[in-house]
Amino acid sequence: MLKYLLILAISVLNANSAFAGWVDYPALYDVTGVAADDVLNVREGQSASTPIINTLAPNQRGVEVVDVSDDERWGLVSFPEGSGWVSMRYMARQPGQDPRYLPKPLGCGGTEPFWGLSIDNQTAQFDMMGGNSRTFTPIWEDIPTGMQAVSYAVKMQGNGEDITAIISRNQCSDGMSESIYGFRIDVIFSGQSGNQYYTGCCSLN
Repeated sequence: MLKYLLILAISVLNANSAFAGWVDYPALYDVTGVAADDVLNVREGQSASTPIINTLAPNQRGVEVVDVSDDERWGLVSFPEGSGWVSMRYMARQPGQDPRYLPKPLGCGGTEPFWGLSIDNQTAQFDMMGGNSRTFTPIWEDIPTGMQAVSYAVKMQGNGEDITAIISRNQCSDGMSESIYGFRIDVIFSGQSGNQYYTGCCSLN
C-alpha cells in the first residue's frame, strides 16, 4: 500500500511539473474581489505608493497581463497610450490557457507601413492601410523543440500567396505609444507579387 501511494505521489508531481518552465504570460485575467462601487487601480510601479495612472472596472474581464513582478504580486497591463501595474491579489486567471499552443484569437500589427493581422482557429485576415483585406487559412503551426512555448511558427495560405509568421512571447513596443505588448511577430509574405517582410506586436483579443 505504501509503495502504491509513493508511486501515485510521484506521478502527480510529475504531472504538475510537466509544464514547469513554460512561459505563462501574456495571459487573460478577470478582475475579482473588488467592491461594485470601487475600481482596481493601475499604478506606475510595483508598489501601492506609486501614482495611479489608470483604473479597471470591478467586473472587468479579459484583461491581458503581459508579465508579472519577480514576487508575482504585481501584473503588468497595457491600456491605450500606456502601461502600468495592478495587484495580482485582485486578478483571476481565465481557465483553458495552455502555453503549449498559440493563444487565439490574436491581434497583431505594425507601423510604417501600418498593417494588421488577426488570427483565430479558422481564418486569418491581413489588412494594409490603403489596401484591401486579404483572408488566409492557417494550415500548420508548431513550437521549436525545447523552446517551451517561447515562440510559435504559423503558416497560412491565401489566394496565390502564403504567410509565414513567427510569434514570440517577448515584450514589444509599437514605437508609437507607451503601451507594452506581450508578443512580437515577424511576418513573411511569399507569392506572385514577390516577398515582403514585416515586424510588429500582438495582443490577446
